[in-house]
Amino acid sequence: MAEGARLIDTPCWTDLAGADLPWLRLHRLQAFERLSAEGLPARGDEAWKYTLLGDLGERRFRVASRAEDEGSEAGSSRPYRPQGHRILFRDGRWIIQGSTLLPLPAGARLVSLREAIAQQDPLLPEMLGRIATLEGQPFAALNAARFDDGLLLYLPEGCVLEQPIYCRFETDPTEADRVSFPRLLVVMESGSRAQLLEEHLGANGSALTDLLVEISLGEGAQLFHGRLFDSELGDRRISGIHVQQARASLYHSFALMLGGELCRNDLQVQLNGEEASALLEGLYLLDGRQHLDNHLRVDHRLPGGRSDQFYKGILRGHARAVFNGLAVVHPDAQHSDARQINRNLLLSTGAEVDTKPELQIEADDVKCSHGATVGYLDQEQLFYLRSRGVEKQSAQALLTLAFARESLQRLPRGEFTDAYDQIVTDALAGRIVSRPEPSPDTRKVSDE
Repeated sequence: MAEGARLIDTPCWTDLAGADLPWLRLHRLQAFERLSAEGLPARGDEAWKYTLLGDLGERRFRVASRAEDEGSEAGSSRPYRPQGHRILFRDGRWIIQGSTLLPLPAGARLVSLREAIAQQDPLLPEMLGRIATLEGQPFAALNAARFDDGLLLYLPEGCVLEQPIYCRFETDPTEADRVSFPRLLVVMESGSRAQLLEEHLGANGSALTDLLVEISLGEGAQLFHGRLFDSELGDRRISGIHVQQARASLYHSFALMLGGELCRNDLQVQLNGEEASALLEGLYLLDGRQHLDNHLRVDHRLPGGRSDQFYKGILRGHARAVFNGLAVVHPDAQHSDARQINRNLLLSTGAEVDTKPELQIEADDVKCSHGATVGYLDQEQLFYLRSRGVEKQSAQALLTLAFARESLQRLPRGEFTDAYDQIVTDALAGRIVSRPEPSPDTRKVSDE
């Protein structure tokens, strides 16, 4: 991208990785043509009607140069949670000084995407851009046109990574109007297992990160994908995660979102094999005027698939959250099991939630359910605790923490689980817990 260019301006192709590779140049060109034809989303677009992009399309952004990256320091002093393979991304690029890789099993590859492109890794023409859906996904198309670095993870058949892969994403807080386009490609062959963890740290309010993740899971492969959005995020983070699953594979996603000026997560999962499973879970804690959109879609395409969408939120101040979860059961997907739950707790009358769980069922032998709730702390539970000598604010804090921990209890046990629990406890302890009296125009409840 040229100095101070808009997002929809023509990229400078020669500045991007793999500029001399015909297949990659075609991939970028097709993505940019789609972006140019569709444009950035407007308020009238159904999928974006709650997302306030403001002047995002007209603002002139700058991409960090590679020379700036080479002079980067090691990164944040915050300890990694948990230990494992450590990869630091600043402004969308892999920073060697802040990264540490452990020994890998035979045949496994964990490299910078830019390095993989330079070495002409044969996996890239076959898989890069083959998983993500660009139609109706303008920011996925934007990333595909402009990405310059990221991560390639390949696990051969039966390969098990014992240590998690921990990716930390930072944006230079001293630079205004900085934009980055990290790209992650994960390809896991049959029977392989891994944990991929992301942490997004706070940055300048005018920065934009557009992340695109492509994941391919072979037969019986298992991936846990944990995502943490820092409470100090002041910038805009837009993520697209696209997953394709083969027979009996498992994709388990958990997103812990502690705020941000604007965060949007588009998660699309294709259950392309029989008995494939997707567990999509999240917990968000919002305050002030933070805004978060979660848009999920799971396509059941063959028999016996299972999907479970379970998202919970706690909001106060004038924060706003959006949940749109869709499960599509196609005609050939008999015996599918699709479930959706979105539960929200409001700690102020100014907070708002727009929740819309959806089912689209085209088969007749299925088990499907969905439900959503938006409400306040239960007065009977508060009274019970107060009657036993618990001070009011402490009682409110206990009930709020119990509401949050229901999500954490669904996680597989591990060092990262304990870290998430401590993060949630600290985040709630740092906020004033107060219960306003609900009013008819702000209280919305729909039962499962």
